[in-house]
Amino acid sequence: MSLNQVLDEVRRRVTPTAEEEGRLLSLAERLKKRILEVSSAYGVSVEPMLVGSLPKGTWLRGEGDLDVFMLFPKHFNKRSLEDIGLRIANEVSEGRGVRAYAEHPYLRFYVDGVKVDLVPALKVDRADAKATAVDRTPFHLEYVNSKLDDELRANVRLLKRFMKGIGVYGAEARTLGFSGYVCELLTIKHGSFTRVLEAAAGWRPPTLVVLEAQPTVAFNHHIVVVDPTDPSRNAAAAVSLESYAVFIAASQAFLEKPGIEFFYPPSLSPQRGAYIFELGYGVGGRHLVLVALTAPQVVEEVLWSEMRSSAHGLTQHLERYGFNPLSTWFWSDGAEAYFCLEVERVELPAYEKRVGPPVYAREDAKRFLAKNKGRALRGPWIEADRWVVELPRRVTRIAEALRRQSEVDLSPHIRANYTSARILVDSEALQVIASNSKLATEFTRFYTHTPAWLS
Repeated sequence: MSLNQVLDEVRRRVTPTAEEEGRLLSLAERLKKRILEVSSAYGVSVEPMLVGSLPKGTWLRGEGDLDVFMLFPKHFNKRSLEDIGLRIANEVSEGRGVRAYAEHPYLRFYVDGVKVDLVPALKVDRADAKATAVDRTPFHLEYVNSKLDDELRANVRLLKRFMKGIGVYGAEARTLGFSGYVCELLTIKHGSFTRVLEAAAGWRPPTLVVLEAQPTVAFNHHIVVVDPTDPSRNAAAAVSLESYAVFIAASQAFLEKPGIEFFYPPSLSPQRGAYIFELGYGVGGRHLVLVALTAPQVVEEVLWSEMRSSAHGLTQHLERYGFNPLSTWFWSDGAEAYFCLEVERVELPAYEKRVGPPVYAREDAKRFLAKNKGRALRGPWIEADRWVVELPRRVTRIAEALRRQSEVDLSPHIRANYTSARILVDSEALQVIASNSKLATEFTRFYTHTPAWLS
């Protein structure tokens, strides 16, 4: 397919229908009316405002949700805002809402299959006068709508779908990618989807994107998209180095050879990841360890942030013990949390060589010899200019190392559930993965590594 054919096909798929838009806007009006009724009963003047991609006209077909802000007078303090705001939201949701906490608390629920977020916020005069993390959002809406026409909106949809297809869309902890707002700003800056990709194909860190004013603070980040409503803020602060690099590489590849697979990658065979692992099992030392535990019942943003942190802690723990982790992956379906570690070895020799200080570091050498007196299996002896001993290992099996929970840097909610975790190695790990089709598909995505768009 030619470039224009690809873009025409994607545009056809992502453009919402008038019926879908009307249904969502009707639901939004009902919710706003209900917010006014409930807040009036509380004696509070609250202004409901629909924000997000729907009022900007940049949402994708079939993916519409509602972000409704409840704007309180700016004299409210943060505690009162959260308390009264969430009580009003709970009544509006008829008790069906779940409290969600990222940087700022809000209530999430579903109406006729549509995800709704009710967010208490303060009505401030300027974006840089915010008191909470979300107070600048209405200014984002105003700015974007002042810059977009229908053609640019269509290009934003293309960019969002491209980002989704290559796996870098979304600023949440699960992805650490590009938010919808950043997609809108990039399109406004460069004027079209293809021009965004042409610019990205030449990015090198640090990348600076300025739409209005220059930044008022110094940023230390691989990409800075200066928020035009608040030049002290980097709108792309959540973008990880990996997401940044993937977008650059995918932009380069698409411009050289356009394809629909950049937007809609082919479905993965759930069995392929296990098959590839089994092909390489034992070749050059390769083993699979799966840690499975009950997922903490916290909001998704908190769960994925804690899993990312805990995965790093598990990797460091195994490195300290000498199991040589090669790669680490984590995933959750909301009920279970999984950490998958590919390691060079699952069992270590009964002893380890410990290299001490040089002989001329007299006091350090004396302490080393005294500490290991009576503990060494062999030694001490001198190699080159250093004292050396062989000591018995405290732990030789990887499952035993992973059971030493107190030594692992785990996040609080993961630690609370870690005691009952199952630790499975090689064939047992693959059996558990194969028993869950979603888990198997995500494992395949991780283990095959090569992106679908890289032909």
